[in-house]
Amino acid sequence: MSELEILQMATPAAQALLSCMVSDAWQATKGKFAKLLGRDIEGEVQIVESDLEESRRGILENSSVSSEVTTEVWKARFRQALIANPEMADDLRALLNELGVNADASNGNVSQTAVARDNSVVFQQASGVQKYYGSTKNNE
Repeated sequence: MSELEILQMATPAAQALLSCMVSDAWQATKGKFAKLLGRDIEGEVQIVESDLEESRRGILENSSVSSEVTTEVWKARFRQALIANPEMADDLRALLNELGVNADASNGNVSQTAVARDNSVVFQQASGVQKYYGSTKNNE
């Protein structure tokens, strides 16, 4: 898997995990996420479950700051897990599909339109490619 493919799976996985943490789906999905990230190894699964509960408590106690930080933390955990175990991608995709999340949605086309006028500058970025458009003429 390329780094881009890993991020395209890790990002929706972290977002779905956070959504589950603050919903009624938590009890049904916590174990599935723990089993996946813990590679179905008994001691590892318990550690991940503990980390998940700690993250959930942080969000429920202080949702304004913790949710953004927690999303980034779990995105990094999913990224690390996918790098270490690329075969986990199919199981993660299946779990996300079960939750109604399309893990491949970010593989679609992105269309952006921007116009730079009157000495303005426009920056656009999608999937790591940044485009720069600048105008050097005054349209008076």
